[in-house]
Amino acid sequence: MSHEQRMYFVGNRDSATLIRSSAHKTGFIAIEFRPQGAFPIFGVPMSETSNRLWETDYVFGQWSRDVQEKVNNVEHVDQKAAYIQDRLSLLLRKNWREAPLVDYCVRTLRSANGRISIRELVRQTGFSRRYLDKLFQQHVGLSPKILAEIFRFQSFYRKWAEGLSFDLFKAELYDHYYDQAHFTKEFRKMTGHSPQKFIREVSNEFGRRLVRQHQV
Repeated sequence: MSHEQRMYFVGNRDSATLIRSSAHKTGFIAIEFRPQGAFPIFGVPMSETSNRLWETDYVFGQWSRDVQEKVNNVEHVDQKAAYIQDRLSLLLRKNWREAPLVDYCVRTLRSANGRISIRELVRQTGFSRRYLDKLFQQHVGLSPKILAEIFRFQSFYRKWAEGLSFDLFKAELYDHYYDQAHFTKEFRKMTGHSPQKFIREVSNEFGRRLVRQHQV
């Protein structure tokens, strides 16, 4: 449940989310951070936020209350967005901490659409899997393995959101997954439905719009 004129923070997640809204016209401002992008701004361990939705007051305290009050008192959407961006930029400059190893790992996983083994990531970086897991829990909230699974799934989801038929990219499954059963298991985990049911019965227009907006 969420309420009008409130701000929320959604942690990185690897589970399905069902979003419903009323038939009335609904407007929102969505700010998407890179997987490791929120930690250097807010300094909150991302493991505390993963797979959960929080009112930002609870997570970010007075900073959130000040921003929320100002945003609610500004009339135009572009002014609201610009103000939030300015406040985030100020916070980033104040709290910035470099994490080149995490940045490299996330960039590598994303560029490969998750199709790189964690063993290979360990080899490339020279750090143990346990150490990478520890860093990722703080900066991302999920392990490198799970983040790779998300990137892998997103490569298919984007094609579907662009209107491609499932049959058109079904042949690529084995480049990403061990077999059909592996793909179905991951698809159900991310969406809550089997691929066939999702495509036949779930319109997911909200998801389509978010993906298209992100691409713009």
